[in-house]
Amino acid sequence: MKSATLKDLSWVTVQLILLVALLVMPAFGLLPILVPLRPLGLLVCIAGLAVSGVATWQLQAGRSLTPMPSPRTGAELLTSGLYRRVRHPVYSGLLLWAFGMAISAASILHFVLFGLLWIFLTAKAAHEERLLAQKFSAYPGYAARTPRFFPFQYQNLRR
Repeated sequence: MKSATLKDLSWVTVQLILLVALLVMPAFGLLPILVPLRPLGLLVCIAGLAVSGVATWQLQAGRSLTPMPSPRTGAELLTSGLYRRVRHPVYSGLLLWAFGMAISAASILHFVLFGLLWIFLTAKAAHEERLLAQKFSAYPGYAARTPRFFPFQYQNLRR
């Protein structure tokens, strides 16, 4: 595997900061209407972790797993399993987890962090997709028919 670039490390560092902030920040701006939904938020968190776990396992099984946006040397384009439904199921799971955290915290701050994570992962995914299109000639066709994060996204939101 080639060594990580500073740009790759920057993407991963910002992602980790946002995820840790969602986990450790105290609730700020309590949303009382969401307090009864806290158990549902925990279920959404668990579902998100499960999706990310399965997607990570699928990447690891194919030797394509890396936390960096740049694809590994020897990586293969994975289009089966969860990757048949969405291009970035690890990110899908992280977004579900973050949404569950926001519901569980019933906090405006956590919803802001969730929104920032969504924006960040959208930008990171777009960057990754440019690199994947350079590495795999089949990637543009796969991207054209497969939504980015969630299988129910509208066609015009896939990119």
